[in-house]
Amino acid sequence: MKRKRRNRRREKMIMLCSSALVLTVLTLTGVYVKESNKKQEDHVIDLSLLEEKKIAEAEYEETESPNEEVALVDSKKVENNKTLKKEEEDLWDSVMSEERNTEFVVVENKADRKEEIQEPVLEFTQEDCLLWPVVGNILIDYSMDKPVYFSSLEQYKYHPAIVIKAEVGQNITAAADGKITKIEKQDQLGNVITMELGSGYEADYGQLTNIQVKVGDFVKQGDYLADVAEPTKFYSVEGSNVYFALRKDNKPMNPMERIQ
Repeated sequence: MKRKRRNRRREKMIMLCSSALVLTVLTLTGVYVKESNKKQEDHVIDLSLLEEKKIAEAEYEETESPNEEVALVDSKKVENNKTLKKEEEDLWDSVMSEERNTEFVVVENKADRKEEIQEPVLEFTQEDCLLWPVVGNILIDYSMDKPVYFSSLEQYKYHPAIVIKAEVGQNITAAADGKITKIEKQDQLGNVITMELGSGYEADYGQLTNIQVKVGDFVKQGDYLADVAEPTKFYSVEGSNVYFALRKDNKPMNPMERIQ
């Protein structure tokens, strides 16, 4: 009986110890699991917070960045407007300065311009006379009613001018007031000057060199026009000379009728 009791008491103690041990193990296990979960929670990233942060940053960029860009654009506009305004002021000052200078020049040149633009009125009346363009004898006379003989050409021709004997280099002068309308070179007459006298009259001077005038010039009676040139081959026999013709309304006239 005593042995049975001892055995029961021992089993009871073992059971109590086992229960206590199990309880202790369970308690420690619970504590360990709790601590582990806590540590895991500390290391877990809250994705919802990250998403909210991204949304907040995006909203900030949408609201703040455009404002910054607008501010930059407005700043550039201000700078550009200042630059343009400065350039416009400089341009205006330059234009006004040029206008002032131009007005001064125009005022200064008005008198000269009037003298240049104001052309003399050409008039050659029935009473006006011609001067000899060069002093010399007549080699070939004016002849439009019958042909005259040309020694160099060895033929007879009608002749709408006079040919005056002259020395090479001798001065040729204007027979009347007029305007130089043409200067040309012809095979037969060499260098030729055509002059408008007014009232439908024109005069031609041929066999010239060292011409002193140009087209558009106005000359007075007796002004130096050119020199006598070497004769062309068409006047090789006649020798050096001056060809002088007169026309009225493009019709030949005898210069000798108007030469004094």
